[in-house]
Amino acid sequence: MRPTPIISTTVHRLKNGEMTREEASVIVEEPLAILVDGVHYAVTMRTPGDDLALAAGFCLAEGLIDASDDIGSIQACDCEGKHEVSLARLGDRPEPQRRARHAVASSCGLRGRALIADMVKQIPPIESTTRMRVSEILSLGGHLRQSQELFVPTGGTHAVALFDASLTLLSIAEDVGRHNAFDKAVGRLLLDRNLSNAEIAMLSGRCNFEMAQKAARAGMAILASVSAPTQLAIDFAQSAGIALIGFVREETLTVYHDAGRVFV
Repeated sequence: MRPTPIISTTVHRLKNGEMTREEASVIVEEPLAILVDGVHYAVTMRTPGDDLALAAGFCLAEGLIDASDDIGSIQACDCEGKHEVSLARLGDRPEPQRRARHAVASSCGLRGRALIADMVKQIPPIESTTRMRVSEILSLGGHLRQSQELFVPTGGTHAVALFDASLTLLSIAEDVGRHNAFDKAVGRLLLDRNLSNAEIAMLSGRCNFEMAQKAARAGMAILASVSAPTQLAIDFAQSAGIALIGFVREETLTVYHDAGRVFV
């Protein structure tokens, strides 16, 4: 049975000074367990749907796999109230340890810079020569808005869209979580063995360190967002060689780091 990402509920809306009883669409949020080589690695709260893509993208971002060829098998289990995806890796790899989510202050500091340096060492260098005019970057927001099918009725999702160098939309995903949306968008291309063609990511929300890290792990040369980046995301983009653009609206944008890829 296909999961339902939207449900209907009764609400009371203020209209013309009076409370009116109406039906409203609400986005669904449920937990998904991700198992890697039989180990319960993480649980994420997500919008149901694209669970295989979510798990694949998540494992890539975590460094548990590096490419499609590292996936031996991947399967979902939605039975007896359980929602989980099990991914088995190929090759000789260390046993995964249950994820302990770390937090780093956006003010960066010595710990943040050390973390960035360590992360960048683990990520292949971005060798893309893709360059974009600011007018092309401005068009990304329109592509994203037009493709947000779940946001229109609910207003409750984030979205990430991935494009190739010619601005062809390759993948878009929506979820209650920004990180999940990124993992789903990347995971779809990873499972289709088409991730190497994606070079540009457009985000519907703010860009923090983890979103920049996901972009680097997926090989994105350009990372754009309708909102603001954090200081740590900017520092990471500079170290990883990613062009980082924020506040992409209809006629304005802010370039925080261009890596030689953004021009008028």
